Amino acid sequence: MKLFNRKNVNKESNKGGVYAFYDKAGKRIYAGRASGKVGEPWGDNPNGGRFRYGLRHRLQSYYQKDDYSEHPTKESLRNDIEFYKIREIANKKLRRSTEKQWKNGNKHNHKKSDGHGH
Repeated sequence: MKLFNRKNVNKESNKGGVYAFYDKAGKRIYAGRASGKVGEPWGDNPNGGRFRYGLRHRLQSYYQKDDYSEHPTKESLRNDIEFYKIREIANKKLRRSTEKQWKNGNKHNHKKSDGHGH
């Protein structure tokens, strides 16, 4: 597990995989997945400027301002996050099954009203 801060998160890969958040006591409180898909080119980047929707991007989203009516889980979750863990997984089926295992019994993965079926 790593301390959840911008420095650590910015060092993570942007590949597909699963991630989990932990509270101060080290108890897993939330799990999710990131596809690692490559977006469309943007800007004048000589390397194509393609944006990747992977683990780093997903973890960084927990620092962004959100409309909590669209993401109600994030409001209470953010205050509880102390540590995180990732596992890069390229295979889509394996990502989904691992996420399902990691979600079982987590404090913040049970809310049905967030529109994501958690």
